Amino acid sequence: MMAPSTEQAWKPLVAQLERVTTRRGRQQTGFFSIEGIRLHERALRAGNAPTQVLLSASLFTTTSERVQQLLAALQAAGSDLIVAPDDVVAALTKGRQLGAMLGLLPLPTSISLAQVVAAVDVPLLLVAADVVDPGNVGALMRTGHASGITAFIAVGVSDSYHPRAVQTSRGSLFKLPLLQYDNLDVLCQDLQALKIGMVGTAVTGGTLLPQTTFTRRGTAVFMGNEYWGLQPDVIASLDTRITIPMAAGVDSYAVNAAAAIVLYEIQRQWGLNQA
Repeated sequence: MMAPSTEQAWKPLVAQLERVTTRRGRQQTGFFSIEGIRLHERALRAGNAPTQVLLSASLFTTTSERVQQLLAALQAAGSDLIVAPDDVVAALTKGRQLGAMLGLLPLPTSISLAQVVAAVDVPLLLVAADVVDPGNVGALMRTGHASGITAFIAVGVSDSYHPRAVQTSRGSLFKLPLLQYDNLDVLCQDLQALKIGMVGTAVTGGTLLPQTTFTRRGTAVFMGNEYWGLQPDVIASLDTRITIPMAAGVDSYAVNAAAAIVLYEIQRQWGLNQA
């Protein structure tokens, strides 16, 4: 059984965990963080052991069989477990009841769009185009994973490794290739060069979803900003523009709901291969 850590051991890790809460901090350090018992379990199952894990003294001494098994598995996988006072960990978790532990993981090695497309016969990509809320980004990853996408692409302000996006993905980010583009025009050019069809939603002016036929071919589904959707120039470049029917007086679906509806319809027409 490991001994409680000294202040000299946990202070640097606390500083690192605070630093990677920002996008700049993640880019500068090459690390991101996860929080809670479930995400640590899912990270391990996906072969992504944290390099370091900060846990509260109370969690360290718990008699919970689940927690003790997790801590043993983390140690076996090479994670450095560091114990800090409860109030120190609580200041980081801010009252969230996920399990008082935070892990530090290296950002995955980047993969190119061409590599993603070449890896499967019919790639299905989900694009978050300037989706602002990290919770929505994480929900899109989870929805995309459940819908059988090949990869998730975050563009502009969309941030797949923001702590809230990581949490909301419920571990899906460990199962998906994640790509980041700063510029939407560059992504569109790359997709066109790879002959990937571009599909997106418009509040008005698109083909109604029930009347849309999705040919089984490489496809990228674009989801836009929560407030204004996809920009007009992006909508103009789409191969397929979809309008999802809505009740009178409603201006739009939530971005995650819209993604779920469109992805389900694509996979329904293609013949979703259920596990």
